Amino acid sequence: MRIDNRIDNDILERVELHFTVEHPKAPTPSLREMIEMVNRMEPGSVKSQTYIMEVTSRFGRSSTTGVAHVYQNEEAAEATVPTFVKERHVRRGAHSEPEPEVEEADEEEPDAEETVEESDEENSDDSETDEEGS
Repeated sequence: MRIDNRIDNDILERVELHFTVEHPKAPTPSLREMIEMVNRMEPGSVKSQTYIMEVTSRFGRSSTTGVAHVYQNEEAAEATVPTFVKERHVRRGAHSEPEPEVEEADEEEPDAEETVEESDEENSDDSETDEEGS
């Protein structure tokens, strides 16, 4: 990642970063990956206060440009960042931690054959009681 332009905006309590990401032989980085890159490049930045405002990828090129806003505090971000940007970050899990891959233990589910056998036994019990009651 390369920072092309860095603007300190004291009035809105944020730093505006115009950046370029080169990603040869790889897809465009995700929102979460771009936020992590910005946080590495901007000292003292906090993931939950970093918003990617704009991203542009060019067809046929392995380069992406964008604009990120890094806020000094939550209140400034809450008052300034448009709702659709906040929703996009929530929807894509940009501020959440990546979930570790855990192998889930296979829960023992009854086989279809066992279920069929059990229902057959129940039916045969019912038919036996019908014969006895007749």
